[in-house]
Amino acid sequence: MNANPARHLGAPVPVPDETAHQPTPELEPPRRQRGLRALRSEVRARLLCARALESLPPERYGFSVDSATWLFLITSAIYRWYFRTQSFGLENLPRGPVLLVANHGSHALAWDGANIVTAGLLDAEPPRLVHGMAEHRLMELPVLGRAARRIGAVDGTRPSCISLLNAGAVVLTFPEGIRALTRGFRRRYQLGRFGRGFAHVALATGVPVVPVAVIGAEEEAPLIANPGWLRALMRTPVAPITPSFVVPLPVRYRVHFGAPLWLHGAPTPDRAARETERVRGALAGLIQRGLAARPHVFF
Repeated sequence: MNANPARHLGAPVPVPDETAHQPTPELEPPRRQRGLRALRSEVRARLLCARALESLPPERYGFSVDSATWLFLITSAIYRWYFRTQSFGLENLPRGPVLLVANHGSHALAWDGANIVTAGLLDAEPPRLVHGMAEHRLMELPVLGRAARRIGAVDGTRPSCISLLNAGAVVLTFPEGIRALTRGFRRRYQLGRFGRGFAHVALATGVPVVPVAVIGAEEEAPLIANPGWLRALMRTPVAPITPSFVVPLPVRYRVHFGAPLWLHGAPTPDRAARETERVRGALAGLIQRGLAARPHVFF
């Protein structure tokens, strides 16, 4: 028996429009190619594609497509050819606004955050522009702060986070804060206390929370010391002394995106505290699974 009544009755069968759901040509990400010139073209095309997914222009916070193209070219080359980063679970990233919650472990330069935002740009489909919530004192630094704004980072305040999420953006937060950057090598991958700001935001906006386990950051620049006199001299919250401050060790980064979590209830302090611990537990489990699956620090 024919399962299609219209065809059985001789009615014309509609031909689907193959162009109806095709992306705009200038925003379609190109196929992956070799070489810096091809990588730059890929980065720019994916930036335009990712930017178009947000309903409000990220330029309002200092983002620049031209500057971000060059800065992401650097992070992308290091992501692919130096750290040889592997990303897992990006299919877990929901469409629309998402709040990423990750462990913090890069003591010298923020390569853990750079690997996450680069994974979102290069390996997510569709590409996503991940906005890092940065510590205010970092954003005030003349060079690092300006560069961070150009690639989409913003001051880590609730209003800016909520504004980005309301525009459909992906926001990255490290709930351990700068406390994680004082963690010694013997306590690597042991999560510290979480701040609850992200839980208040997720409860207020209803956006999903995706835990992100970064494996490799704790070995890339092992912490030897964090002297107070050097922090005062540099006017930074953390002044780590590591054996690889200028050139990070060539560890292999692995970034694991977990299953999304939806936080429910009114954004009260008690509810935020319970949901914070739930997310922290999910992230801790993801970190342990990532460590168990890692064959070697460098390979």
